[in-house]
Amino acid sequence: MTQWKKMLRSLGLTESESTIYLLSLELGPTSVQDIARKALVSRMTTYTAIESLTEHGLMSSVQKGKKTLYTAESPERLVSFVHTKIRQVETTLHEVQGAIDELKLRQRGERPAVKLLEGLEGLKALMDDIIETAPTEALEYYNIESVYSTFSADELKPFRERLSELKVTGKGLFSGMPPANIPPRKHVEIRQIKQHHLPFNGDIFIYGNKVAMSTLRGKLITVIIESPEIADTLRSMYLLAWEASE
Repeated sequence: MTQWKKMLRSLGLTESESTIYLLSLELGPTSVQDIARKALVSRMTTYTAIESLTEHGLMSSVQKGKKTLYTAESPERLVSFVHTKIRQVETTLHEVQGAIDELKLRQRGERPAVKLLEGLEGLKALMDDIIETAPTEALEYYNIESVYSTFSADELKPFRERLSELKVTGKGLFSGMPPANIPPRKHVEIRQIKQHHLPFNGDIFIYGNKVAMSTLRGKLITVIIESPEIADTLRSMYLLAWEASE
């Protein structure tokens, strides 16, 4: 499956889309809940992936009683999908060539992309985004008590195992008192911040060109900012705090 997933990614499908398409081929007509559970992603991510795959002609739905089931189309549809991608790329290439001078003028005025997510589904969508981004390194600053009051160790396990499979190295700075029997995290070095009085009850992730900030008390809100400049600035500040925590 790894080889096929790599091929689908090269065709422009996301990590979750590739996983869900291949899984759906094996499962046959299946509900969104079962697909999400077996793919180890949130239902929101599953719905989004199915919608995209359906637009590409790679998945369809069938009605069984009151239930809507989703199934992958025949692999032969991939040939048609590839031809469509080729035509789109050729069209895009001509458009870019015709607008290259305008793009150069816009280069210095790039604005960061900001995404606002809410609730537990928003936090799960953040985890999916980190996995899909597949950064070489992820830096996290978090209140460990707030994290484990929001998610159990079992709920966090699939996310952390996937990061380990992708060989994403990381650093974790945490405040608060850790609960007993926390499982070790592969490829991640963790340090505790001793200033327990700091009023911080959230989570900050720096990964790739993105920074994600989440509240973990009261109304759950997650903001993802995609900007190389902002990510690099906060990464530098994080590393200073990391050195000071020794």
